[in-house]
Amino acid sequence: MEMLKEIAQLAEQFARSAETVDQGTTPPGEHLSLLAQAGYYHFVTVATPGKRRRALDLLSSGCGVTSFVSTQHEGVCRRLADADHPALQEAVSGSVWYGVCFAHLRRDPSPVTALEQRNEVVFSGSGPWFTGYGLMEKVMVGGATEEGHFLMGVTSMNTPDIQVSPLSGLSVMEATATVRLNFNALQVPQQDIIVKTDRQGLADKDKHSTVFQSARSLGAARAASRFLSESGADAVREALEQQHRKMDAWDESPSWETATSLRVEALGLARKVLEAAYVTVGGKAHSLKHPLQRIAREASFYSTTQLTQPLREAVTSQLIEELQQAVRL
Repeated sequence: MEMLKEIAQLAEQFARSAETVDQGTTPPGEHLSLLAQAGYYHFVTVATPGKRRRALDLLSSGCGVTSFVSTQHEGVCRRLADADHPALQEAVSGSVWYGVCFAHLRRDPSPVTALEQRNEVVFSGSGPWFTGYGLMEKVMVGGATEEGHFLMGVTSMNTPDIQVSPLSGLSVMEATATVRLNFNALQVPQQDIIVKTDRQGLADKDKHSTVFQSARSLGAARAASRFLSESGADAVREALEQQHRKMDAWDESPSWETATSLRVEALGLARKVLEAAYVTVGGKAHSLKHPLQRIAREASFYSTTQLTQPLREAVTSQLIEELQQAVRL
């Protein structure tokens, strides 16, 4: 628990500069360096899912941009560790930063193809989201083979086979420096392919990711609770801990149905705390420069990102069902 206490302290520190970070255009590399120095990226490779969720909650309560960029690097660290890859040490120490670009692998056909050859895998196509451009020196790229397998490998960003395309300005998280990457027959040696899975493997990962990403919404609720009375903030902290205990129990018996329910509960908690915070602060909360504006945009971002199509439908259906129940009451 000592690491979680240190992360909580760093989150409070990041919160003091979150507005400046949010208004910028570049990722907060100094924040990630502080996390690396604290041993955070080693921690996430060995911590239980429950501890990683609590860490994500805390970081999201401090600075959304920092949390989102950091999570990209964290994900690569964990996969490097699983593969026992020699690049793990440079990643967890923060001497080299890694981004990811493998969104929408579940589309058929995939926008990024992977052609497996004897000594390398050749990736071609367009990855729509790469976060941390300008900071991330390496990328974990993913693509689908004709047989429906999914391969992910790490390589340098400094190659002519990767071309960068800008995206339209984002309404939130602009400072994450998110761009599109185009892969032109990018060759990744077989020894740098660190993930090999199939559709079933991706579906199982989606189930666990659904619960993991709930922690971002809990972080938004924690951030908004800073504007409540002391008793109100205490009530929020208890509610957050209850949600974490539910997710801990879910780890013992994971299912899609309960994963979706937990995600919806986290979204609802964030909305309620934000509304209470707006009411508590009053009219000045509607100033564009007030922190609640940023927190509300981040909470909205968390409610609509990292949702596969089946999950999107499930979350929407459950929200509509809750609304119908409220009307009947």
